[in-house]
Amino acid sequence: MILADFQACTGIENIDEAITLLEQNNWDLVAAINGVIPQENGILQSDYGGETIPGPAFDPSHPASAPAPSSSSAFRPVMPSRQIVERQPRMLDFRVEYRDRNVDVVLEDSCTVGEIKQILENELQIPVSKMLLKGWKTGDVEDSTVLKSLHLPKNNSLYVLTPDLPPPSSSSHAGARQKFSSRYGDCHPVFFIGSLEAAFQEAFYVKARDRKLLAIYLHHDESVLTNVFCSQMLCAESIVSYLSQNFITWAWDLTKDTNRARFLTMCNRHFGSVVAQTIRTQKTDQFPLFLIIMGKRSSNEVLNVIQGNTTVDELMMRLMAAMEIFTAQQQEDIKDEDEREARENVKREQDEAYRLSLEADRAKREAHEREMAEQFRLEQIRKEQEEEREAIRLSLEQALPPEPKEENAEPVSKLRIRTPSGEFLERRFLASNKLQIVFDFVASKGFPWDEFKLLSTFPRRDVTQLDPNKSLLEVKLFPQETLFLEAKE
Repeated sequence: MILADFQACTGIENIDEAITLLEQNNWDLVAAINGVIPQENGILQSDYGGETIPGPAFDPSHPASAPAPSSSSAFRPVMPSRQIVERQPRMLDFRVEYRDRNVDVVLEDSCTVGEIKQILENELQIPVSKMLLKGWKTGDVEDSTVLKSLHLPKNNSLYVLTPDLPPPSSSSHAGARQKFSSRYGDCHPVFFIGSLEAAFQEAFYVKARDRKLLAIYLHHDESVLTNVFCSQMLCAESIVSYLSQNFITWAWDLTKDTNRARFLTMCNRHFGSVVAQTIRTQKTDQFPLFLIIMGKRSSNEVLNVIQGNTTVDELMMRLMAAMEIFTAQQQEDIKDEDEREARENVKREQDEAYRLSLEADRAKREAHEREMAEQFRLEQIRKEQEEEREAIRLSLEQALPPEPKEENAEPVSKLRIRTPSGEFLERRFLASNKLQIVFDFVASKGFPWDEFKLLSTFPRRDVTQLDPNKSLLEVKLFPQETLFLEAKE
């Protein structure tokens, strides 16, 4: 108890650390607490019978008490009944494993083991009577055991065994459907096959025009009203037809406690604690029950809870009344849904137009970028070609032999060449110069012979077709000749 009190007062969770501090103070609780808590926040002075009690504090189980603290201490020792300070509740964390689930439970150490089981009953849908809580370091404990008496650390791991509990699949709405058909024949409501959540999806989470009410039939074998309600009312042709047209009908058998606990958990989750409490307080002879559920925007609303002690006419009237409420709500939902769809259609059209506009802009931009890239590429090619032609032209110009003078010892041929623009190129050549030199001269002026042909007038001939290695004298371009340039086709 001293260890637990010390941990509660100081908030020290580490047991070894707490024991060490207590041993340093000879297990004097007050001295150990004041060694940890600052003096201004330490144990307050206490009066006993209106008088100050002198002398050291003592623990009956430890006669050899520690020396009294100095006069400068912020507290005065008190009687054993007053030496325990008022402490904050100590919280314990439990992680409870059951099959493939883990449930976290947080409780004060003043709670009992049974309270843990009650929390687990709601979470795991297992009755307390069917639950074995294992993992206690002290062995099996009773439900009435107070957690504080077990001297537990802050974090604990437990697990649940259910030796008498059948697998969950054995207790389901399938059992109710099978029993119903075998007992009351084929003329009965069409029960939805699937979980309650699936029934919600089928009834509520569709387009507003397709929504229906959800009818939950809660069966109980031990009720005296069950046979009459099912055979005379629920299986009446008018009721069956009305339910089939306007409702999704889902069934659940509450005869077993395990099934009852599971449904109450589902009920609390989906419909709230008020409805769950209403069903929980129903006596056996008030079953079967018929719940009429309407899906709403934010929650599911229970419109009616019909008990087994009713008549066909009353049952039909209550179904029709629920249908009237549902129809009014459905019309509002249809209107809202149509308006929402209209807004969404407009938005989709705007989004589509915007998308097409973006695509057109992007295509236009990409085409412009491709065009610019192609222009840049062609410009680069043109520049490279011009640079190459200029380099060739300069090379040819530099390679030309010097122009002979008019008065030269060797025969000189004077050529006059007309360009396509009408200008004339004039130059003197030695009669012995090869025709290729004339071609190089013309090319050095920007008219390469592979693009232009050099023609003579009388007689008309294509000089570029002559042998370039022959001399001007041999090709009869002597002593003077007028030629003209023409672009090749």
